[in-house]
Amino acid sequence: MTLSRPILLLVLAPVLLAACGDDDTEVADAEPGPTITMEQSRYAPDSVEVAPGSEVTFENLDPFAHTVTSAEGSPLAFDSGELGQDETYVQTFDEAGTYEYFCEIHPTMRAEVAVG
Repeated sequence: MTLSRPILLLVLAPVLLAACGDDDTEVADAEPGPTITMEQSRYAPDSVEVAPGSEVTFENLDPFAHTVTSAEGSPLAFDSGELGQDETYVQTFDEAGTYEYFCEIHPTMRAEVAVG
């Protein structure tokens, strides 16, 4: 016995749809992490608090380069490299702790991310 194509699709459709799952709803419901800007040679805000596993976005709004570089003794070493105007860098902070960072080009630019 051979099934016609429309009947075969009706039989297979529930199987194919079940294989897709509903994992996409978790991503769509996730809250975006904070954005820290670099403007007028300052990080703003200069301190944020996030939950473990959060992504923090850094955006350079100045017309010259900056970096986002972990300070000595930080629980995690990270470095954005030079970011030009309107460029962004995203860093995930998985573990609880205080992550201090600075700009290697302008070492007086300093800030922190508190993960708790």
